[in-house]
Amino acid sequence: MNCLTCFLGGASPSGFRTHFGEYIADPAFHTYIIKGGPGTGKSSLMKRLAEAFPDEKKEIYHCSSDPDSLDAVIFLEHKTIFVDGTAPHCFDPEYPGAVQQILDLGAYWDESSLRRAKEGIISATADYLQYHARCRRYTTALAAVSGDTSQIGENALDSEKLEGFIGRFSKKVLPKKQSDAEGKLSFRQLSALTPKGYMTNVPEGYTAYLLNDRFYAGSEKFLREFTDIAIKKGYDISVSLCTLHNEDAFEHILVPELKIAIFSANPINSLVISAKQPINFKRFYDKNIVAAKKSRIKFNESAAKNLLSEAVSSLVNAKAEHDGLEAYYIDAVDFDSINRLCYSLISKISGESAE
Repeated sequence: MNCLTCFLGGASPSGFRTHFGEYIADPAFHTYIIKGGPGTGKSSLMKRLAEAFPDEKKEIYHCSSDPDSLDAVIFLEHKTIFVDGTAPHCFDPEYPGAVQQILDLGAYWDESSLRRAKEGIISATADYLQYHARCRRYTTALAAVSGDTSQIGENALDSEKLEGFIGRFSKKVLPKKQSDAEGKLSFRQLSALTPKGYMTNVPEGYTAYLLNDRFYAGSEKFLREFTDIAIKKGYDISVSLCTLHNEDAFEHILVPELKIAIFSANPINSLVISAKQPINFKRFYDKNIVAAKKSRIKFNESAAKNLLSEAVSSLVNAKAEHDGLEAYYIDAVDFDSINRLCYSLISKISGESAE
């Protein structure tokens, strides 16, 4: 498998969340931070660059606001990153020129054309931002009700029983390594709220395990403790956070060296995948405590479903406004010049001299 697909980040009650800045800051990579308005060709440029190196081992990062668009591409062999550096994920160079540089696609637009469309651009931008603000209000409420269910889960959790299972599972899937060096922790967003619903990227070539957990607490404890064990054994771990439930909550993890993926299925993601071993977490909760909170749990799950639907609807409307904004910029951009820029970048990545 030469390509891992994920999202640059995800919506949360506090706005857009991403850990991608950690990759941009890595001096082992040269990062191109792409600036420019909607419709100026940022995503198309990255798609063409990715297609130019079909055999390259790379990571593709989609936009959660528009899953058909790209927000970033990492070329792992050529140690090169391209990333959209505009809102809501604004990035700027930390070591300008030496490690990061800006690609300003605004240099290729007709300013007079955009000035003539000023009123329409301002109006569409205001509406776009209002829909995203509405989405944040729904995700805030969603986090509250899922957090309430998670608290019930924590109170009902049989930690001793779960820890025993985690230990046995870890021994089963994590072979011993010769080196005593610890592994590294990184973040890759596999799931995100999008206008198409709550989407999850399942990597190809991985053995998948699925933790079915209505109450969040048990599966998150499993993922955190498994991560600690794996890192101590020398395995690198990539964590995907459930930003809609808790901005720091573990939702899925990858063990790239072993091609193992462990996913959690909960009332937010309603995840159904083909897995080697589906694990029902019902057995790790005290059934009497859960039964006593049955009506509250049912209310929370119904509310979460409705809030998630409204949040998605808000993103659908936001995307419609964004599409309108793109139309203004598409009419104003010199795409022939951007095509020439693309050829030049392909040549640079290849190590050849640009003509």
